[in-house]
Amino acid sequence: MGLPLAELDAAILQAVITLLVLLLCLGLWLRTRRPYFGWWAVAWAFYLARLGAIGAFLGTNVPVWLYWHQVITGWTALALLWTSFVFARATPWRRWYLLLVLFPPFWSWIAIYRLQNFFLAAGPAVAFLSAATLVTGVVFLRYRRRHPSGGATVLAATFLLWAVHHLDYPILRARGVWTPWGYYLDILFTLGVGAGILLLVNHELNERLLSRTAELEHLSRRMVRQHEEERRRLSLALHDETAQVLASLKMQLGSVAERVEAPLRDRVERAMTLVDTSLRGLRDVTNALRPALLDDLGLLPALRSLIAEFEAQHHRRVEFAAPAAIPVVSEEAEVVVYRALQEGLSNFARHTSEPVVRVLLRGEGRALRLEIADAGPGFDVSSSLGRLEAGGHLGLTGMRERAAAVGGHVEIESAPGTGVRLVIEVPAEGARAP
Repeated sequence: MGLPLAELDAAILQAVITLLVLLLCLGLWLRTRRPYFGWWAVAWAFYLARLGAIGAFLGTNVPVWLYWHQVITGWTALALLWTSFVFARATPWRRWYLLLVLFPPFWSWIAIYRLQNFFLAAGPAVAFLSAATLVTGVVFLRYRRRHPSGGATVLAATFLLWAVHHLDYPILRARGVWTPWGYYLDILFTLGVGAGILLLVNHELNERLLSRTAELEHLSRRMVRQHEEERRRLSLALHDETAQVLASLKMQLGSVAERVEAPLRDRVERAMTLVDTSLRGLRDVTNALRPALLDDLGLLPALRSLIAEFEAQHHRRVEFAAPAAIPVVSEEAEVVVYRALQEGLSNFARHTSEPVVRVLLRGEGRALRLEIADAGPGFDVSSSLGRLEAGGHLGLTGMRERAAAVGGHVEIESAPGTGVRLVIEVPAEGARAP
């Protein structure tokens, strides 16, 4: 007895699609060694064998092929159910599960070789198949409630609908009413499960990416904090030890100058002048390492002090605009904003002869935003950071890394002849970084 052409085409298409889903799961298992991918592959191997068995029965009309089709159909449902358990970590293996494994061969033998009533023979098998598929859908539905994802939603919906579809077997499919549309529905369910698996893989990759990103941000934040702590320690050491030694040396030289003759006094006074120069340089170094105002008075006074020092040193004007109160940011974010202004003003002094630079500090939603703009020669932003660094823009990479470490970001707008606009944005205290 041969298969009708339409049914044969549908069966071949279903076998090809099942094989592709099987190869997908097998490839995922070989790549990741995740147990549930291995069980997915086992389940689809059973499903493919089931198609082969029913094809052999329809082609030869030998009852043993129908028997194995029924057995493998039950085992396929159990393999899919166990796969859902392994994936969702729903339950460990229990010995009584073996009874479920033995049910398909036991009842298939009774149904095919002992019972003559079709509904009595098919009813328990269909109920078993539908129940196993329904529980599989419920497992994925419960997993979706704990871990919302599109893949779990697709799998839950597919298996729940498939469970309902199994119930039409005694009424429609066994009487040929669904042929070949029953094959096409099974193909749609197979494709639905394959799509759900791919969505789960994508969701897992996205979760891992987010986790790795969070780890990197945490590591960067720690590095920024440790770097600043080291700068603070070094600044305090220079201030409390080296500066004090130089101050004492100046006092001693002053005492010596009062007791020596004029020619030697001039040399001592020149030495005192050199000590004064060293003290001023040391203060500049300690202030650059870790400005005391940032710790003592906060971000806004520290920025104003930095701007005043820049104007006095470089004889350039800084148009600074800031509100009376700014959003509260973390200590690490304050350092990021301070260093960004420090680097931005330094770049302005090095790369342009313009007399004025504009600095704007303001709250932007739940973030603090610093803008630095000038009308200098500008540069090509489309160039890589490596080329920018080679051209002298050495602090841009560090600025971006510092901002990213606290959940902020840096934007650079420039083109040759149009000046530079630098924007640094950091989240306010309690705000969630995007």
